[in-house]
Amino acid sequence: MALSRKNKRKLERLRRDADRLWGDQQEVLAKARDLGSRGVESARDYADAEVLPAIRKNVENVRPAFERGVESGRSALHKAESALQRNVLPAIAQAGGNVTGAVREFVDSNKTVQQVQSRGESIAKEAVKRVEELQKQIAKEQKKQKKSGIGVGGWFAIGAGVAALAAIGYALWQTFRADDDLWIADEELDAPVETVTRNN
Repeated sequence: MALSRKNKRKLERLRRDADRLWGDQQEVLAKARDLGSRGVESARDYADAEVLPAIRKNVENVRPAFERGVESGRSALHKAESALQRNVLPAIAQAGGNVTGAVREFVDSNKTVQQVQSRGESIAKEAVKRVEELQKQIAKEQKKQKKSGIGVGGWFAIGAGVAALAAIGYALWQTFRADDDLWIADEELDAPVETVTRNN
């Protein structure tokens, strides 16, 4: 398609304007980069000169108070621990000893408790004797009875053995069967490869 002279001039003018605009944009971007880098440097200098010393000064002012707080916390913890060991634990041990002594004295002096205790001991001894006699009788009964047959457990073991043998036989049959679909003949591997091309 041929352009007229008028359109060619307009196109040439448009191209020159676009090139000039492109150059102007490159200058603006270069100035913006320069300005940005100077701004970063100025901010860094300001932070080094003004902000960091103020932060360091405040940290140095706060650090002794923080360390005093930590030390006073440790001291309070140590005092509480020593008070617990000095006052509370001995009182608990003394109260426990008093209660144990009172219970022991009550049991020793009270005849009813002693009678219940002795009766309980005699019942326990008699129960132990009866259990031993029953165990002896059961043992004698078991000796008299003899097992006949293999029992339920034996049948389960036989069934598991038969199932295992069947599984092994099936695996061997699958391994050694002559299935033509599973085997690749040696002649097919030695044959030359033919390429198929399509005609479109």
